[in-house]
This record gives sequence, C-alpha cells and structure tokens, in this order.
Amino acid sequence: MDFRDATPADAPLIASLHAQSWRHAYAHFMTADWLASDIEAERLAIWTPKLATPRPGQRVIIAQRGGEAIGFTCVIGGADPRWGTLVDNLHALKSARGSGVGTALLDQAARWAMTDWANVPIHLWCFTDNVAARGFYAARGGEEVETCDKPAHDGHKRSEKRIAWRDPGTLISPPANGRGNK
Repeated sequence: MDFRDATPADAPLIASLHAQSWRHAYAHFMTADWLASDIEAERLAIWTPKLATPRPGQRVIIAQRGGEAIGFTCVIGGADPRWGTLVDNLHALKSARGSGVGTALLDQAARWAMTDWANVPIHLWCFTDNVAARGFYAARGGEEVETCDKPAHDGHKRSEKRIAWRDPGTLISPPANGRGNK
C-alpha cells in the first residue's frame, strides 16, 4: 500500500471515494432517497474548495494499492483546544475493507499529526448507528467520550459519538519486518 497527498486535481477522485463509502457504510441507517441522490456532485462541491484552499493544518492522504486509490483521510491538526487533531474523514472502498487500509490511514494521520501537534489527542466523529465503524475504532483504542445530536446529510437529526485517542502514538503500527510505513 502506498500513500500520497491529495492535490486540487484529486477533488473528483475524493468525491467519488467519499460517496462510494457512504453508500456502503450508511445503507442501514441513512434514507434510501438520499443515498440514491447525486452524492458525488454534492461531495465534489465540498472537496473542490477544500483541496484548492486548505484550511490551516489540513492534510488529505490518499491510500493506493497497485496505483488505484482505495481510501483517504482528511486530518486537521490541532482543530480542537481539548481534543486536538481532527480526523475529519476516513473512508475506504467496500472492496478494500478488511485489508488494513483504515488502520494504515489512521497510522499515517497519527504520524503526521505528531510531527507538529505532539502530545495532542486525536479525535473524530462517528454516527452512533455506524456500529461497524465504532467497533473498528474501539479495536484500535478509541474511546467514546461524548455523544451529541447533529443534522445529518440526509436531512435527519442523528446521534454522533466523539471518539478520541488521548495518545495518538497508540495508532502507529509497528514496522513490519523492520521496515517503516511509506
């Protein structure tokens, strides 16, 4: 697996990965009408300016296997005074799930965050109904620290959990065979 930073030209790719991930991961709790809508266009409208004019401390990392993008994460360093760096997005294609891409992207996010925001926690928000993702984060040491209701993309109010890692170093995988991550 290889990693690279997203560029403004990657906005359509990121929008497509994002929409594909949502359609799979959210199928059991988001409305079918919304999932069938043109999510790609809506995400493209979000990602185009987000990549063209990144906010301070933002990095978008694309995971690739065999030259094909299989997932991405968007990380915003030091975004919250208490909870630190925000993993704003973490998405993988359905075909890549279970392959370690999510763990590898969290590893990349933590490594990057710790260079400029050392000793600062990492956190993210996850829909309460996204039980599989919550299990994934819990298995990697994430602690559910608060719950709140927020407007969701499908127009409904949905419960979300803030999941935090007080020590981002716990997300860093040990080197395989003595080699570090790329």
